Amino acid sequence: MTNYSFTSVCEKLDRRQRIDLGFERIDALLSLLGNPERDLRVVQVVGTNGKGTTAITLAAALEEFGFSAAAYLSPHLLSYTERVMVHGEFVTEEEFAVTMGRVIVIADANGVPATQFELLTAGALGMFRDAGLDFAVMEAGLGARHDATTASSPEMVVLTNVGLDHTEILGDTVEDIAREKLASLASANTLVLGTEDVPVVEIARHECERIGVHLVEAKDDTDGAATSALISLPGYAEHNVRVGVTAAEVLAGERLDVGARERVEQRVVGKLPGRFERYEVRGVPVIVDGGHNVSGLAAALDASRRVYGVRPLGVVFGVLKDKDIVGMLSRLSEEAHVLVLTRPDNERAADPEWIEREHGPRDLGGRRARVQADTGDALATAVAEMEWVDGVVLVTGSLYTGSRVLGSLRGVREG
Repeated sequence: MTNYSFTSVCEKLDRRQRIDLGFERIDALLSLLGNPERDLRVVQVVGTNGKGTTAITLAAALEEFGFSAAAYLSPHLLSYTERVMVHGEFVTEEEFAVTMGRVIVIADANGVPATQFELLTAGALGMFRDAGLDFAVMEAGLGARHDATTASSPEMVVLTNVGLDHTEILGDTVEDIAREKLASLASANTLVLGTEDVPVVEIARHECERIGVHLVEAKDDTDGAATSALISLPGYAEHNVRVGVTAAEVLAGERLDVGARERVEQRVVGKLPGRFERYEVRGVPVIVDGGHNVSGLAAALDASRRVYGVRPLGVVFGVLKDKDIVGMLSRLSEEAHVLVLTRPDNERAADPEWIEREHGPRDLGGRRARVQADTGDALATAVAEMEWVDGVVLVTGSLYTGSRVLGSLRGVREG
């Protein structure tokens, strides 16, 4: 068997990172792998925010029902292994390298110019099939109409929510984006809807009626008391957990009992990096949350207030160029006692000096934002400010903003 080093496979994947719409490459690649998706029951999770938490919850809940399940996730922050989770654990570097290295070789040998995301999608499905699993829970990368995960022909689609994101590809309105995210319903028999946003609900109902898909509206169970695991989650993540559980219950045709729900919640809390992770630096609480659009940022800010009340908030903010920067800065001007602009660890990162020069963002007190291109320096600046006022620091704006600081922060997690 050919040996593939994890480092070399990651380098090959990095070089193929691009957006290239269409199903020709992923269909060809899946065919070369023997169409692994046909040996799996596939659930696709789409939406603007909360897909990762919903996906791993769904997979964990399915296993509580006695099925074997895995989740395919994106993006990763610290390691490519974060893309593939089997039985609730990320695969090892060796497992990842063997599978993805083989897929790259097959694609190249057959002249299939697959993108990074297409290679990862096909490789994950192949890994799940080879492991003899029952279910593959696939988190969509971008919309659904042109997303590689749609080629897996999901029997169920879970829509978490819809916000204005990737508007250059998905559309300029919530209604347009909702239609794009529901475009994979053609192969499905069920849609689980995780939002009560009226325009989205109306579009979902119309599309389900048109295609003949059963619609399940996942609503929070206000009658049940939150478990100790859920209490430690911010409100938006708590909701995503409940959507994932609902989807699994629909697939299984029965409800999880209280003990099983608690086990699922305990498996999910703290599993994904950069989702409201909490640490303490020099006595200052530090939250890392990848709120990457206006609604995601608002959720992170609201969660911070829920946990820390009215304590002053210092924000380290780094964002990608294609996001609604003006909308996000507007929200921060209402919340941040100190605002430090930085650069996410991504080639599409917005230059923080350009943001400061172009938009002149200010904090709650009307002071101009500071600029520290290095994320570590930005964090140190915010922590130093918050030390004096018993404040809290939130690192946000993109999952990539926190990726450079997470390695050093781990090991000092707040108890």
